Amino acid sequence: MPNDLPTLKGLRAFEEAYRQRSFTAAAQNLNVQQPAISYQIKCLESDLGVTLFERKNGRPRPTSHAHELFETLSKAFDAIRVTSNHLRGKTPSGSFTIATYPGIGTYWLSNRLPFLSHAIGQSIKLVTLKRDADLWQENADCRIAFGRGDWPGKDVRLLIPENICPVAAPELGAQIIDGTDRIGSETAQIIAQEDPENRWLGWGDWREHLGLSEETANKTITVNDHGLAMHLTLGGNGVALAWLEVVDDLLSSGGLVRLSDETLSSDAGYWLVGEDGFFETTRGRNVLEALLPGGHSA
Repeated sequence: MPNDLPTLKGLRAFEEAYRQRSFTAAAQNLNVQQPAISYQIKCLESDLGVTLFERKNGRPRPTSHAHELFETLSKAFDAIRVTSNHLRGKTPSGSFTIATYPGIGTYWLSNRLPFLSHAIGQSIKLVTLKRDADLWQENADCRIAFGRGDWPGKDVRLLIPENICPVAAPELGAQIIDGTDRIGSETAQIIAQEDPENRWLGWGDWREHLGLSEETANKTITVNDHGLAMHLTLGGNGVALAWLEVVDDLLSSGGLVRLSDETLSSDAGYWLVGEDGFFETTRGRNVLEALLPGGHSA
C-alpha cells in the first residue's frame, strides 16, 4: 500500500470546495484561479481512485467518498489550526459564525455559546437578523431558522419545537392567576408579534385552542420581534405567548411564569441548518450535540 499522502494543495482545494459547494468560491477564498481548484481536485481524484464531486447543474455535489474524506480531513485541519494558533499565543483567527434571530440569540443561544466554542475548539461569532431574507443571505457556517425544516439542499436538525403558552413577569402573573387582573386589561396588555404570513402560532390560535371568543376590546402592544416581546414581558408590561423551550431558563429562574398548564403545539420549530452534508462532519455533529437539550450542561 502506498505510504505517500495526497498533496497539501489538493487537500486544501478539496476542503474549501467541499465547504463552499463551489469551485469558484473556493478559488476566491484561496486566492487562486478557478481552473487551479479544478486541476487540484482532478489530481486528487486520480490519486485516490474515486470521484469526489459530481458535476450537476453547474454546481459540484459531494459524493459519499467526499463526505468520508472531509470527515477525516476536517478533524485533522481543525486540530492543526487550533494547535497552530495556540503555539502562536492567540485564539483562532477564523470564527465559527451562526446566524439567527434576536430573540433566539438573546434568550436561548447566548448561554450555550461558551459550551459550543469549547466543543468545536473555535471562537464563535453570533449574527442576529430579524428578516428571513437577511438570514439566508448572511455568510454563516450554520443558521438557526424558523420553519418546518423543508429547505431544499440544506442539512437540518430540529432544535426547538413550537410549543407555546402565555407568560408574564411574576408580579403580574400572580395577579392574573389569582383573578385580580385579566389578560387584555390596561395593566396586563397583550403583547403580540407581527406575523403577516401566519407562520407561527398566535393569540388567535391560542383563543381557539381554549375555546375563547375574540375580544376586540383587548389592549394590545404589537412588536416585530420575539426578543422585544420577551423584553417587554420581563419588564411587567404585559403578557406574551412564548416558545417554552426558548424561555426555559427564564421560567426555571422565576424571571417569567406560565399562565396556563395548557400548551399549544405545531409541526414547526427552530432548526439548526447547515449545508448539505454538514451533520456528516465532526464539526457539524459537535455543533448539534452542544446545542441539543442537555448538551450544554456542565
